[in-house]
Amino acid sequence: MIHSSELAKIGLFKNLSSADLGKLVSGVAPMRVLKGQTVMDKGDMSTDVFLVLNGRLVGVLISDEGKEAAYAEFRRSAHFGELAALDHGPRSLTVFAAEESLVGRIAGPQFLEWLENFPGLAHNLMVDLATRNRRLNDRIFELVVHDVETRVKLLLVRLAMEADQLHDGGLLDPAPTHSDIASHVGANREAVSRVLARLTKTGIIESGRKRITLNSVEDLVDGL
Repeated sequence: MIHSSELAKIGLFKNLSSADLGKLVSGVAPMRVLKGQTVMDKGDMSTDVFLVLNGRLVGVLISDEGKEAAYAEFRRSAHFGELAALDHGPRSLTVFAAEESLVGRIAGPQFLEWLENFPGLAHNLMVDLATRNRRLNDRIFELVVHDVETRVKLLLVRLAMEADQLHDGGLLDPAPTHSDIASHVGANREAVSRVLARLTKTGIIESGRKRITLNSVEDLVDGL
């Protein structure tokens, strides 16, 4: 059973009244997802919308050849799946749990009904979609303009900022694997490993098992 106070922590329900949250919470079904379990597959015609109540999930694009590219990460208070609910098109991402997670599932028709009856919810969704579009534009720009080393450095800076660790001695723990970084920056694992090795050799970072220490933020952001 999900409590309305948990919905209040999710950006999609920002500024909705306690009374409105009380009306909505019964439409959210809790679902425990094990590490590695898929929540939705690219191409599926389902329309459920999902809320991340706890844990971490990853959205990936998978080519016909089976190559994966990480597209998005969904942590606590995030939501995904709303595009299919809005246009009834096929799922654009495969989303799986990177760790054991608790998600809330909302039936697509129920979600559309909420958007019609709760203007605050519709407004929050529009703002979130606009923000995602800006981030996508930034990412496309990075892929087109920057070389692999710059893209890796930009990712490390972004991750450090999100973790409030963008300072000398800042620590990414756990740090993404070389494969995860490669998926995020649109490169192969070998190229990413070479970049991290160069950054380590020059003392800009210190890379260990599942952790990266930022030794010199000034050098890391130099030239970005």
